[in-house]
Amino acid sequence: MRRSGNKKSYLKWTAGACVAVLMLAVDAFLLFLAADYFFPFPEGSIHRKTAAVVYDSQGRPLRFFLPEDNRWRFEVGLEDISPRLVEAVIASEDRWFHHHPGVNPLALVRAFYVNARAGRVVSGASTIPMQIARMAEPKSRNVNSKIKEAFRAFQLKWHYDDNQLLEIYLNVAPYGGNIEGVAAASYFYFGKSPRALSPAEIALLTALPRSPVAYDPTRNSEAALRERNKVLDQLAGRGVFTKEEAERYSKEPVPSKRKLQPFSAPHFSEYVYQKVSRGESARTTLDSSIQRIASEIAGRHLDNLRRDGIENLAIVVIDNETRSLKALVGSADYFDKKNSGQVNLALARRSPGSALKPFLYAMAIDLGLVIPDTYVLDVPTDYSGYIAENYDGTYRGHITLRHALILSLNAPAVRLLAQVGLRDFHELLLRGGLATLDRPSGKYGLPLILGAGEVTLLDLTNLYATLASGGIHRPLKVIEDETRSYDETRLFSREASYLTTDALAELKRPDMSSNTWALTRDVPEVAWKTGTSYGHRDAWSLGYSTRYTIGVWVGNPGGRGQKGISGSGHAAPILFDLFRGIEGNGSRIAMPDGLNLETIEVCRSSHLLPTPYCGQRDKVTYVKGVSRLERDTYSKRIFVDKETGELLLGECIGERPHEARTVTTYPAELVAWRMAEGKSVEAIPPLSPLCKDVPSESPPKVVSPDRTTPYRVLNGMPSEYQRVELIARVSEEVDMLYWYQNGKLIAATKPYRRTFIPLEAGTHNLVVVDSSGRSGSVTYKVEKTDNVEVVER
Repeated sequence: MRRSGNKKSYLKWTAGACVAVLMLAVDAFLLFLAADYFFPFPEGSIHRKTAAVVYDSQGRPLRFFLPEDNRWRFEVGLEDISPRLVEAVIASEDRWFHHHPGVNPLALVRAFYVNARAGRVVSGASTIPMQIARMAEPKSRNVNSKIKEAFRAFQLKWHYDDNQLLEIYLNVAPYGGNIEGVAAASYFYFGKSPRALSPAEIALLTALPRSPVAYDPTRNSEAALRERNKVLDQLAGRGVFTKEEAERYSKEPVPSKRKLQPFSAPHFSEYVYQKVSRGESARTTLDSSIQRIASEIAGRHLDNLRRDGIENLAIVVIDNETRSLKALVGSADYFDKKNSGQVNLALARRSPGSALKPFLYAMAIDLGLVIPDTYVLDVPTDYSGYIAENYDGTYRGHITLRHALILSLNAPAVRLLAQVGLRDFHELLLRGGLATLDRPSGKYGLPLILGAGEVTLLDLTNLYATLASGGIHRPLKVIEDETRSYDETRLFSREASYLTTDALAELKRPDMSSNTWALTRDVPEVAWKTGTSYGHRDAWSLGYSTRYTIGVWVGNPGGRGQKGISGSGHAAPILFDLFRGIEGNGSRIAMPDGLNLETIEVCRSSHLLPTPYCGQRDKVTYVKGVSRLERDTYSKRIFVDKETGELLLGECIGERPHEARTVTTYPAELVAWRMAEGKSVEAIPPLSPLCKDVPSESPPKVVSPDRTTPYRVLNGMPSEYQRVELIARVSEEVDMLYWYQNGKLIAATKPYRRTFIPLEAGTHNLVVVDSSGRSGSVTYKVEKTDNVEVVER
């Protein structure tokens, strides 16, 4: 009975003890949960900003960018780390990692015993979670800090699984200097991925976090070698490596210096780094082989440019199908401080010169205003005091739209822009991505088409890629894995894009030197355009094949003009060298299927729809249902007196012997220019005086200036006070007068509008042509004098 009673008492005591322990455990757990709630783990300290890596399209690093704390760290997942490295870290640092709750009690007891016997700290008991806690909140090593580390270790084990903790450790562990994490250490010490490490490298990276300064192989190679071999032996003893591996790899040296960081496509890399969120790495669309070719070609041409006083250049290459940026050379030499080498000139705002003209012509085709064979006037035209001049200083009078584009004539372009509408054209350019044209359209005026605004090479090249893509505009793609969807915008019809491309593909240009012509051999067919800005500050050449669009800018970054600079002479040779280097012979630009294009017969003299009086005829291409072709007004049938050759009208036709003739008349502006140039003009014979029932249509007669008046200019008097009025006596039906002095257009006015011009010393030939093509002229003289008696009309 007594023994039975003792047994019951023992069981009772044991049960009570168990309950007490359980309650104590529950209380401890509840206390931990409360502490975890009120003192959460500092997550930000283990999820640190990483260095950003810009990769090319194949995943090769182009350039690294440090985070704000200047620490080299690259985030890497556990799946991208060698499994043997993970195994080594566990075996060497925390063998019971998968079994303890964050703190290893047995290790604590062992460390206390060893340290007590030695009288100093010779052995630690830190688990991997405790090491993470210490790296998250560095503190001096004492009892209090160890207690805090233990609490933080419990938190880590509570909130993260084992694989997550290993990944955190391998991403934040210190590896010497400003290197953190195994990915950065693998690159800077071994130049490889953490997935491709050898046993010797694994051992060194296992040892380094214990004492990053003491074991830094670039500073203390002997200590690093000893510790690495010690870890090799340890890992061999614990089954991570074989003894043979440990012995073989112990003979390998440790790295003596860090690997250099990559530095390819520096301007492109900086551009991408600014586009993405800082700290994020990005795999880009850049093709390193195309980038290398572009950089080499830029370097080859630099000496020739510098000999001509041109300091720098920029290049952009875009894939037409994907609209991916394949290469960007921001300057010929990134390290050339003297010539703004670090400035990304592909992003600089510069005047495009004539490079916007193809988009105006395509827009006009889509509006039905013109076709490539439409005759346009290349004559000086006065737009409220603004008269566009061609680059070569000459005019051609009558020219097709196609040849006006090929020759890059300014006067027809300004006239066409006035017809299309400045605001509408400006809006089209903005929709096409030329965001730097950010002023109201009225601020640019008609000179916008000649380069009055500013664009970037990158934006302009992408707009040319829109023509290459049949008129579909898409924003540039720079990030390879970007999931953002871009809305496509149709800027031009397929028909307008093709017709513009067909004109731009005309290779022989009158402004091309023989050297440039030679450079175009052995390249794919290219549609291309050049541009030279006012003041000779910028020269452009932009072109596209079936596969790529390339843009080239050359000039002086500071905006200094250089006499003789031109798109055809300096930028085009680089453009064709690039096409040859990237595509070789390539292919021809094929006509797309299914275009709504047809041919139609037109009068040869006017390229308008024929009438019965039209003689010779041509066939031209037009956009069915879009192009608005008018009836010919150039060819007319008239009746002339057989005896006198005078014009017969009305009843006098039947009263006199007559014959019918077909004559060709031209627009009054063209006639006025030809007459001012001294060129012959086919004129309708004067009206016969016998036709009394028909009002006489007299040619204009110049009244002022007067040939008999002694005009003088007084030295020293402002020119606005020394002017002469232009007056002509005209028929009632005349609605416009064109005034040319010495062959140069000086005014285009209504007959009733008062117009004055300044007096200039010399003999002047003044010609006035009315809206019917009739003309009058006068020669007058102006002398310089100091006499105040000045006669002014």
